[in-house]
Amino acid sequence: MASQSAHPPPMNLPLLSVASALLAAAVGVSYVYVDLALNRMGVSATAIGVNAAMPALGWLLATPLMPWALKRFPAKALLLGLLVLAVCAILCFPLLPDATLWLGLRFVFGGGTGMVFRLVEYWINGASAQTHRARNIGIYVMAFASGAMVGGMVTPSVGVDGWPPIVMIAGLTVASALVFAILPGSPPAVEAVARLSLRRLLASGAFVALFGILVYGMFEGVPYTLMPVYVVRQGLDDQWALWCAAAAIGGQIVMAVPAGILADRYGKGKVATASAACALIIPAFIPTAVAFPQALLGLMLLWGGFAGALYNVTLAMLADHFHDSELASANAAFGTLYALGSLCGPPVHGMAMDAWNPQGLLVSAGALFAVFLGGWLWSVRRRAGQPGSGSARAD
Repeated sequence: MASQSAHPPPMNLPLLSVASALLAAAVGVSYVYVDLALNRMGVSATAIGVNAAMPALGWLLATPLMPWALKRFPAKALLLGLLVLAVCAILCFPLLPDATLWLGLRFVFGGGTGMVFRLVEYWINGASAQTHRARNIGIYVMAFASGAMVGGMVTPSVGVDGWPPIVMIAGLTVASALVFAILPGSPPAVEAVARLSLRRLLASGAFVALFGILVYGMFEGVPYTLMPVYVVRQGLDDQWALWCAAAAIGGQIVMAVPAGILADRYGKGKVATASAACALIIPAFIPTAVAFPQALLGLMLLWGGFAGALYNVTLAMLADHFHDSELASANAAFGTLYALGSLCGPPVHGMAMDAWNPQGLLVSAGALFAVFLGGWLWSVRRRAGQPGSGSARAD
């Protein structure tokens, strides 16, 4: 393990959270705008789904290059450059009203903004003391989720026609860039690109964090994409479906910071596994709760909160095992697996829902957390069996 830097980079967490919330709001508006605009163009649902996967594809391809880019460019300049690229891309949407061209534009906008969030997460991880790292990431996650929710909520008042939504997305992105620009410090510099082998990752105990983010990536879209479809197919109206999606985001907002505080105090591995266990159990109650919509909203809030805790807690776990240049490489691996999960999850759950309509969705989503718990148990036993390991720790 690399030694931790004696002087972590400066970080103004409140301003960093504000900048992240503004950018998340821009991304939230963009999702609603692009999908509804494509639908008005007469594009098929399959094509809209492919377009929606472009940001994740951008993360998947770009994230492994992050350590290399941090070594060659000033981190703050890299961050601001990505935001300029994102603004240029979003301004091209109304100028190039073609569904095929929008694949590339969304790849650039979604990929660029996603890389900014990866850099922010790396910054918070590298600049936070271990005693409150998970709490700090929880604050960031709360700000991100709040921004995304507000962005999605204000879009209907602006509409998806003409320049107003484009001006809003670009304005929020520029505002975010201005806040980032005045922030003291920058993400930690990388002097050399560290190469992390699979054996190194497994031996460090970071396997739980990396496996956890893959599971979360595969789950993340369930509350916002297929769960509304599940609710409608169970006999509730569209409004209840939208409220269920909002409740899941609300759960992330409410539970991100408490989960981080508990993780810092009692151990990140313990909180990650407890959250996964709750996320595994909750789907069993959803079919019954559909008859009581208010109870269903409560379950969705808990489901979104416990599942979301897996993201910020496992992200914080990385910096407990890696520092300096190794942390940049570990964060890149984390982001790559998150992107891979985001790409693979929706079609897997869609196939499960088609195979057993509609309960297959709950089975496939719940199974993810069962697999995570099995992987965590395997990791603990493996480390306990290593010579000189003493007692295995889950965090």
